[in-house]
Amino acid sequence: MLTILPARVSDPVSGWHTVAPMGRHVDAAGGSAGVRRTALVCGLLGGVAWVATYFLGADAAAAKALLWGGGVLLTVALFAIGMMLVKSDLLPLRIFVALALPTLVWGVFALVRDSVSDERLADAVFGAAVGLGSVLLLVRRSPARRATL
Repeated sequence: MLTILPARVSDPVSGWHTVAPMGRHVDAAGGSAGVRRTALVCGLLGGVAWVATYFLGADAAAAKALLWGGGVLLTVALFAIGMMLVKSDLLPLRIFVALALPTLVWGVFALVRDSVSDERLADAVFGAAVGLGSVLLLVRRSPARRATL
């Protein structure tokens, strides 16, 4: 009697589908975990600093220091997120997007901040949104890696 299914082969035949992935993108794909964590921690700390400035006096030196320090941390977070947005090995493109993202976000935030009556409240809401988003992304597990071509 003839069988439809072939017999098991103990030693797989090597071919194109058994070869390890090729290209620089495979090696570079795993390096973004540290950048991702740095971006999220900077976003969390910057957001907390901006929320804290709302509860301090408007003229307090500590409030101004927290506002500037939080702004620097938020900018670092936006820069790192911009670097992660581009999955290409082309470094000038990654740097361009990394510089464009903070510029865009700060430009839109400046328009919103100038249009509200309480600027400190706008700072606190923006800081709380960034901090909450950072916490949610820090707690969430990173997605499973998949091969890219």
